[in-house]
Amino acid sequence: MTVLHVPEQDRELWNQAGLPLRALVWVLKRVLPRANLDYDAHDEQLAYWLVEVNDQRQAEREIGFSAQNEPFMFAPTDRNYGVWTDSDRVFVTEQFEARNDFPFDATWNKLYEQTRQGTRSL
Repeated sequence: MTVLHVPEQDRELWNQAGLPLRALVWVLKRVLPRANLDYDAHDEQLAYWLVEVNDQRQAEREIGFSAQNEPFMFAPTDRNYGVWTDSDRVFVTEQFEARNDFPFDATWNKLYEQTRQGTRSL
């Protein structure tokens, strides 16, 4: 498995979007079922992702980080399918910084355990 650093770029695109597109997104968010119940409340804090990809370069697990480098979102879980793990994206690993030095497995498991025990909301 490879861990990739994926910058959050959606904020830039959202800021450049016009009023009609923003209105459409607002309506769709209220009509369609959500795949990530807990993500919407925290997406303003998101600075980057660490995404674990398999040999086929598809996302297996993800952790979202704040600008202060604090992990606060992760998937997949029973409540959240994930942004990258719920997509069919194939990552071109050369386009991203590899972060195989990061203790991804231990961090993901700690977040999962804290959520399961009820000591964190995500």
